[in-house]
Amino acid sequence: MPAGVRRFARAGLTASLLTVLGLAAVPARAANELRFAVYLNERPIGEHQFRITERGDLKQVESTADFRVDFLFLNAYHYRHHSQETFSDGCLQRIRANTNDNGTRYQVSGERRASHFEVERRRQRDQISEQTDGCVMTFAYWNPALLAQERLLNPQTGEFEAVAVQATGTDQVTVGDTSVPANRYALRTSELTIDLWYHDDLGWVKLASEAAPGRRITYRRQ
Repeated sequence: MPAGVRRFARAGLTASLLTVLGLAAVPARAANELRFAVYLNERPIGEHQFRITERGDLKQVESTADFRVDFLFLNAYHYRHHSQETFSDGCLQRIRANTNDNGTRYQVSGERRASHFEVERRRQRDQISEQTDGCVMTFAYWNPALLAQERLLNPQTGEFEAVAVQATGTDQVTVGDTSVPANRYALRTSELTIDLWYHDDLGWVKLASEAAPGRRITYRRQ
């Protein structure tokens, strides 16, 4: 398979003791949880959940995805992803991510240093380290500021990807049992286009992408 699902999935931390103690001393606000049902065409294949917690000036995001595609009562494809990301003023400070893409394992770790962001990525036994300057953002669809970026860090592969975003209209989108108006944007990478929908109050409510000919991945906010 599911080359299409795999291709789409590739598109979405060691802190110092002082940092850990600092976070522990700041009370967390109530977490905001976003839950999306995930479909391949119109067939449900799993969920992707985001838990967003604010601690002082920091925003901590835990992302968990689990997709399974069965064929003739057999599991043809299984994808699991878990990441923990910490942001300050919209910029990534720290990331730890683990992904199992149908048996191919990825690990990503990164941290903001004094003058740069350092990221280390592993694919099976291969390991590469990279440094970059400036504010780093991941494919954090929950944050509308993503729409203004020209480059994003892929939390699965640990690679930086050039992106271009364009507003493409307004649609009615179903959230739970309610239909709401949402602004649609097309986010383009070198490999695919991801359509994103945002409601003025609810934020991110839907995602869709043609992962391969005849294979459309859709996230629907629950």
